[in-house]
Amino acid sequence: MADVETGAAQPSAIPTRCYLVRHCDVENPRRVIYGHLPGFGLSSRGIDQAQALGRFFRNTPVRIILASPLQRAQETARIIQAHLQDVPVVTTHDLVEAEFGRYLQGVPQTQIVWRRPRWWVHMLCPGLLPGDESMAAMARRERRALDRVIDLAPGAGGICISHGDPIQAFWATADGRPPWALHRLQCAKGGLLTLDYTGHHLVQKKYHSPDRIARLVANRPA
Repeated sequence: MADVETGAAQPSAIPTRCYLVRHCDVENPRRVIYGHLPGFGLSSRGIDQAQALGRFFRNTPVRIILASPLQRAQETARIIQAHLQDVPVVTTHDLVEAEFGRYLQGVPQTQIVWRRPRWWVHMLCPGLLPGDESMAAMARRERRALDRVIDLAPGAGGICISHGDPIQAFWATADGRPPWALHRLQCAKGGLLTLDYTGHHLVQKKYHSPDRIARLVANRPA
């Protein structure tokens, strides 16, 4: 595991900007739910999205990247890292895909409703069934990763690369929304939340779609 030298500064009242990024687009010609399965890396579109993210972050002071262990998140992290100078990538299971993905994985998206009937319960009340995480549980582990960034790089911040449901769980919880609202938000692949903290207190958040990021970096060098 990589370390980051942070000096003596304490994060108790320091403003820090963190970025919560969804992995970029995935090569998935059979359109299956990939969940925790290996072998699902970035598509050519996803590579372009990750390159755009790298150019976006080049003008920020970020000092660390935390990433889910799954291939699509790791590939996103490494492409972003290539645009930065001396910024380590650290793998953490706090950012991994939702546990319910294991129940759905390998099934074509069009067959979910009849081959995986517990999906209906998950959509209405995530965490109610065995093998499913609650929205609060997913939000807590996303917050642990973000808190780790703040502790390691107060004032400079960093990037957390995760997956759709955990990011949306964090977002909905931060908004004070009920559990059934988990799937009413949509952080697109290659999109991100900009999160401004004072110490460990979240004071502001803003969503950037991948299209907006592409527009922001359109005139920046590759």
